[in-house]
Amino acid sequence: MEQAAMQNWNLDSLYEGKGHSSKLMGLFEELTETLEKLESNLQAYQARAELPLLLEILQQFQFALSGWEEVDDYSICVYAEDVADSAGAALMEKSAVVKVKLTSAQSELDRILGGIPQEVWNKWICSEDVRPLSFYLEERRAASKNLLPIELEKIINALSVNGIMAWEQQHELMLTKLKVSLEIDGERKEVSIGEGLHRAVYSAAQKDRQAAASAIEKVCAAEADAFAAIWNRIAGFRLDVYKQRGWDNDLKETLDHNRIQEGTIESMMASIDANKSLYQAYFQRKIKVDQHKKTSWFDVESPSFAAAEKIVYADAKSLICRQFHQFSEKLGCFAEKAFEEGWIETENRPNKAEGGFCASMPLSKESRIFLTYRETYQDIVTLAHELGHAYHNFILHEEPALAQQKGTSVAETASTFMENLVLDAVISQADSDEEKLALLEIKIIEGLKYLVTVPNMFRFEQRFYEKRKEGLLSAEEISSLLIETENVFYEDSIEEPAAYQWMYISHFYDAEKSFYNIPYTIGYLFSNGVYARAQREEADFSKQYDELLRHSGKMTIEQLAESFLGVDLTNQEFWDAAQQSLKEAIEMYLKLTDKYGFKSE
Repeated sequence: MEQAAMQNWNLDSLYEGKGHSSKLMGLFEELTETLEKLESNLQAYQARAELPLLLEILQQFQFALSGWEEVDDYSICVYAEDVADSAGAALMEKSAVVKVKLTSAQSELDRILGGIPQEVWNKWICSEDVRPLSFYLEERRAASKNLLPIELEKIINALSVNGIMAWEQQHELMLTKLKVSLEIDGERKEVSIGEGLHRAVYSAAQKDRQAAASAIEKVCAAEADAFAAIWNRIAGFRLDVYKQRGWDNDLKETLDHNRIQEGTIESMMASIDANKSLYQAYFQRKIKVDQHKKTSWFDVESPSFAAAEKIVYADAKSLICRQFHQFSEKLGCFAEKAFEEGWIETENRPNKAEGGFCASMPLSKESRIFLTYRETYQDIVTLAHELGHAYHNFILHEEPALAQQKGTSVAETASTFMENLVLDAVISQADSDEEKLALLEIKIIEGLKYLVTVPNMFRFEQRFYEKRKEGLLSAEEISSLLIETENVFYEDSIEEPAAYQWMYISHFYDAEKSFYNIPYTIGYLFSNGVYARAQREEADFSKQYDELLRHSGKMTIEQLAESFLGVDLTNQEFWDAAQQSLKEAIEMYLKLTDKYGFKSE
């Protein structure tokens, strides 16, 4: 029983010794050798375009891709469990070198795919060995026509190590070193920016939230110029590459990564805007419930109603496994395996990285989950979310490597689905109005992150990139731009916006994924649409659900929706329906708070 509730993961079962693991170093060597053979075969193919050789190239590339994903995610795990240990940073550096070689091989492979005559391609792509990879190969063949000559793409990849990728690493380094000075239990302590943000949002007393927010603002203001310089360089590098490639749409890269049409995003955003008044009604009601003289950013996500008790980790495990089993035995058994075999790191201790993630180990066919569990219902939701990612990995690990490459928005499908499974269950079981309101707040606040906060950040980021084309932006200009964007929704009801949140939202600084915030909204709503279908289906939906996940590396998001849900995502109707669960939660919240005398005037 103790082992089932353990809160530390087991990385040594993957590679004993972590940064000193001989097995891991052996894998790095094998990847280097494979990439050398791959480069040689790619050159050989240019001399003799033989399709059997191309098949060998694909096999080598798939191993290199899976191997790099494994060492990269493992390196992140080593770093995250102890940011003071240099082993993780050293491993990430080694992984970055592998990635550059892999990306160069990818560019060369893309050029080969794009150069195959159409009549030869049509026959080859349908052959038995190639058919399982056809979606990815067709996608790369099309993408090759939008790139620079191979020599220039290789130069960009090489320069990115000490360019955009280095700036991303510098941001991560500076962020982890930001320390916030707070008085905790009568003592003055230096805590991480993540811990400071947690206290600013979740401390019960507003004065404690105010103190944390003020300390965060002070620290951020002192470092804002340095962070602005980093983001300016990341955006500038990206825009320069776009310009060289002749791309005139800043969203092209994110559309490609998400395998989504721009019209689908426009339809989604229009649907969100159409429901704006209800979301504003929630915030206005929350302001009345809180009865503060003024409302600041740290009040927006702070619960007004406290859950009755803290949830110990063992109970969180039991709750999640029970709800997963009710959806399908396969899912429930998977969750039990993850808990029992040391896949999950949740201990609340110093020197851990902030946030939560799920790392995929495709060669080992396992995952690792990372978060800090602080005994709240929100932590249970986060744990269910990351287990959803792990289950998605579990389904995809049985597919060829090139069929595992899912779009970044579809990657949120399983995670948000699992959140709903757990949260809706505890809401329905609440035995008092106050407990139900506390749980409804979790669902609403979480949902509005995706439907208010993320869309606001998406629009802010678009405006930032437009202005960056004209030159560097100062920290003050960036903060002003953010506040202007936020006020379009909040209409000045938030008297103290979080002017420096652009500094600690790491998605802005991602070197590989542009506009990395918006995939969370796409995935949240797409998953809600899938979840609504699961609730309506009389027959067992779990098998169809697993097939949707299995095909997430083989279809665009529009194709997945059409094939498994029978809907058109460019039609606003789907996105309206996907918001229904959240709208019902808000309506229930408004009705229950009427009893407390907070009716709208």
